Amino acid sequence: MLAAVGLLVLGVAGKLNAGWGYGLLLVAALTLGFGVIVFSIFVFTHRFDTASLRTSFMGMFRLGGWSYVLAVSALSGYYINETVAGRMEAKWIVFGPVALAAIIFLDWGIYRLVVRKNLPTWARFGHLVSRNAIDPAAMRRTLVDDVILHQALFSVSGFRWFKHTLIFWGFSLMFAAELIAAFLRELPAFGMRDIWSETANPIRLSFDFVYDLSGLMVLIGCVLALIWRVVVNGKPEQQFSDTPTAAFLFVVAFSGFVLEAIRIAAVDPTSATHSASFVGLAMAQMISAPDAVYGLVYEPLWLFHVLISCVFIAYVPVKRLIHSCATPIGRLMNSQKGLLAAKKLGSLNGMLIREKSD
Repeated sequence: MLAAVGLLVLGVAGKLNAGWGYGLLLVAALTLGFGVIVFSIFVFTHRFDTASLRTSFMGMFRLGGWSYVLAVSALSGYYINETVAGRMEAKWIVFGPVALAAIIFLDWGIYRLVVRKNLPTWARFGHLVSRNAIDPAAMRRTLVDDVILHQALFSVSGFRWFKHTLIFWGFSLMFAAELIAAFLRELPAFGMRDIWSETANPIRLSFDFVYDLSGLMVLIGCVLALIWRVVVNGKPEQQFSDTPTAAFLFVVAFSGFVLEAIRIAAVDPTSATHSASFVGLAMAQMISAPDAVYGLVYEPLWLFHVLISCVFIAYVPVKRLIHSCATPIGRLMNSQKGLLAAKKLGSLNGMLIREKSD
């Protein structure tokens, strides 16, 4: 924490450039990524030494977590200095703190609901969980069938599975693309080529296509979810609907497409460089007075879109979206019949011991 405060102070004093923050963020991403890989080997197989694997992924998670804290501190200090020096546009001055608050709220919400809420259960039954008792085959099968393919939901309703899959994987693909793009946009901070400003660059075009594809998946999924909510109104299936989230996410995705369409229309909707943004391009061709619309609408709509996107990130732990984190963990744990049996046996033994003592 002292190092984080030190980086914040140095950034505010103008002693750090953006490369410090993004470099630490890259270290955090790589370290946490490798930690997830090692943890997956630990959970989904019986390969390699258990103690070594545990030490490795725990160390990577700690290093990645603290690197993330240091990165946020360094970037905060740097952008505070940029703001004070007058080198930041007003929209970025508004966006930065809101984005930071949204990320902190998301991190805290996930920890509170997924980790801290289950600590009492882990304290009571954690001693029953060992790597030797894990059934890796059942764990891998559940990962593919229920977490990735959502076969359990498909067996209940093909329509619910389809809309859920569109939203879940569309949002996941968009989120993953944005994480990678965040680094590509900041390559100049490392003295590297600014490929993001090259609209005809194949890498940039690939991201444009992924953004439009994933956004369209989310948009269609939200529309189907809202239609389904009307159909099941007053029926038992209504309990499985989440209208606020579907409507919220629809606004986020749709405003993003409108923003993209206005930008394309104002530049040149006939240019081949925009062909990868197929949804935005189709919408751009419907705008009759692009220059007037751009001058009047673009900046307010940009601010609205990024702010509501940040609010949505903070909203994830509030409603049913938290199940996207908690449900996979529950599915994987429920696949371990031996561990569940040991848990039940431990509970019964505890009850018998208390009964005898009474």
